[in-house]
Amino acid sequence: MGEAEGKKDEADYKRLQTFPLVRHSDIPEEMRVETMELCVMACEKFSNNNESAAKMIKETLDKKFGEGFGFEITHEVKNLLYLYFRGTLAVCMWKCS
Repeated sequence: MGEAEGKKDEADYKRLQTFPLVRHSDIPEEMRVETMELCVMACEKFSNNNESAAKMIKETLDKKFGEGFGFEITHEVKNLLYLYFRGTLAVCMWKCS
């Protein structure tokens, strides 16, 4: 596969990934819609800085819905893997205690 063909395939893939895909949600519909819009806006605004996007999302949700938004994983020591693949996918794997 040539370099031009590889870039075309990547552009096609990015074009397909232009909408958020919710795998699971248990929050109220109105809050889910607002949160999805915020996530898309933050990821577009900080497309080259995931930490800044995450900070914007957390701070906005804390202000709008009350402090406490975050994510914590409890795992057994030496049983955690967090990796990035192809620059667009993050995988976190852990074994619970």
